[in-house]
Amino acid sequence: MVGTWGWTRLGGVLVLAGGLVAAAHGCKSTTTKPPPPPPDCSSVADTTQPATVSYQADILPLFATERYHCGDSGCHGAPLISSDFSVSTYEDLFHRGLEAVNKGMCTIRPGAPDESYFVWKIESRPGIEGARMPNTFPAMDPADIQLIRTWIAEGARNN
Repeated sequence: MVGTWGWTRLGGVLVLAGGLVAAAHGCKSTTTKPPPPPPDCSSVADTTQPATVSYQADILPLFATERYHCGDSGCHGAPLISSDFSVSTYEDLFHRGLEAVNKGMCTIRPGAPDESYFVWKIESRPGIEGARMPNTFPAMDPADIQLIRTWIAEGARNN
């Protein structure tokens, strides 16, 4: 340090002698923003009414290689390190992947398709992280998206 209250350069840092003020040159904050608190992902569906969409007959086939390739190896056939989301099982669909966690959303909230990040991704809504899904294949047909929306609105049942 130079003088009683003089400035000096130590490495890339300007220091006011006496240690009252220090200014970093080119430093970036290392603090990260924590994810939002977990949302309430409990069902808001009226499941007293009969379902018109079946998970086994209508939804599961959409994930097949012949349709949208969602369940392919390297996509969401097993959890991806980059997204932590899988469509391998019915239960996996409700696990919040990293993008849903970052957005503070449910992947699927039974009874609330507009609160379901899965719907946001297939509809390519503003505010999603990354690309719409499926991202390397053509977009889902509007009728298939409506089928998923109806399944979720009816309670996303495992039927």
